Amino acid sequence: MFNKRPLLLSRLGLLLLCAAWLLPGLVGHAPWKGGDGDHFVRLWLQLQGVFAPQAALGASPLYYWVATATAWLTSPILALHDGARLASGLFVALALFFSARTARALYGAETGWAAALTLLGCVGLLLRGHELNAYTAQFAAAAIMLYGAAVLPAKARGGLALGGGATLLLLAGGAAEAALILLLAALLPLLLEEYRSPAARRTLAWGIGLALVAGAAWLALLAAQNVSLSGAINLQRWQGGDGPHPGYFAGILGWYAWPAWPLAAWAAYRGRRQWRTPGLVLPLGALLGLLGLYAMAARPGDEQGLVLLLPLALLGGAGLFGLRRGAANALLWFALMLFGFIGLLLWISWSAHDLAIPARLAERMSKVGMTHVGELRPWTLALGLAVTLAWVVFLTRVSSSPLRPILVWTAGMTFIWVLLMALFQAPLDRRLSYASVAEELAARVPPADCIQARQVRSQPRLLLAYHGGLRFASDDAGCDWLLVETRLRGGEPHVSADWAKQWEGARPGDRSDRLHLYVRRRQ
Repeated sequence: MFNKRPLLLSRLGLLLLCAAWLLPGLVGHAPWKGGDGDHFVRLWLQLQGVFAPQAALGASPLYYWVATATAWLTSPILALHDGARLASGLFVALALFFSARTARALYGAETGWAAALTLLGCVGLLLRGHELNAYTAQFAAAAIMLYGAAVLPAKARGGLALGGGATLLLLAGGAAEAALILLLAALLPLLLEEYRSPAARRTLAWGIGLALVAGAAWLALLAAQNVSLSGAINLQRWQGGDGPHPGYFAGILGWYAWPAWPLAAWAAYRGRRQWRTPGLVLPLGALLGLLGLYAMAARPGDEQGLVLLLPLALLGGAGLFGLRRGAANALLWFALMLFGFIGLLLWISWSAHDLAIPARLAERMSKVGMTHVGELRPWTLALGLAVTLAWVVFLTRVSSSPLRPILVWTAGMTFIWVLLMALFQAPLDRRLSYASVAEELAARVPPADCIQARQVRSQPRLLLAYHGGLRFASDDAGCDWLLVETRLRGGEPHVSADWAKQWEGARPGDRSDRLHLYVRRRQ
């Protein structure tokens, strides 16, 4: 039989596992193309005073305030982008902590670590939790609100968590999510006897009142700065684009929330006959409400769906303790085989990159932009071996318990992520960032000269300026240098005879987007 003790390893060991998941990948690389670069560009513009975060609530001023603070605090030892990215790690850590506290309040002390490990093991959180991502602030604030709602009947501080979390969620660009969770909390007394006591009602009223007063004060401040109401409450998330996408988030949960959703489904099935309990009503109500809300999103993206993981992880953590032995073993062996196979593929890829064996794979890696193929990196090898050995030792020491399947899964996810960063962070950085392109441009353009940008998208232009110290101007600024971007193999750009081509290039392995540098001909 399983031992129901909640901690099979020491608390320190579990904390170390969480730290091993959180820290690698947060520092040591430039902003990568995509969401990481988008959020860094916005932060960099704010730091240069191009626009104030109060004027762009939809971009989560809370996240950028915290990112600015972490960048400033770590500026003696970290680059701006690395220090700012620590904000994502901080918000994910807060979400883990409050999810564990919520699970303890709803299901008992033994489920705290189960919920945290289930959340940490979700596939969708892995990449999004390690990049500059303003939605991690909504993720943490929603976790605080759910904790407040869970402890309303028992603890007076539940009102503070509910109202304070709603305020933070508003500042994080999640006004709609905050209103939804407040509405759910207000409906709980109609469904659950535990929330009908005078003390629970007072705490609920105080939490909602705090949220309304703080929210009104923030909106009044923005109104005084001539910020529209739609911008203040981030209505642009539900406007424009191609219209609502009702099936988007429900469609991605199959992989995005794995393995939380099957565990959550099992917990809901087991409790179907006694569903009027806080442990079912609160997470299921939050999940269904959020899915209904996100069905109206005009521009959905998986980075916006982090909040959906919270109720699923709560239910999934509870479901672990009722999981049948066969299902528990199936998850355990699936994790061992999956992550063992991925680890083997990573080591084969390392061999191709550092040893050029197998040769065909090494040639393929060179073609897709992996630099320095065939050059052995001894420190990378040593670090990768240490990570692999640590995973093997962990597997030999983990004992039988209800936590073991999710513990092995989350440890496997951590192993793969840390091994990937150990073996390939530097090559991936050159492949996915604009730092190498900026070096090429900075070597050709004198620092005092400006560059006219034509058809160059905002993100690469600003990242090139950040990395290379380049000065860009509009197309008609009269600069001596011209930079043109062509996309999707568009061929040679059409420029006048007044310009002489000096350089052409792209990020390593990028075959779709190319940059062309010209200098003005002297008469």
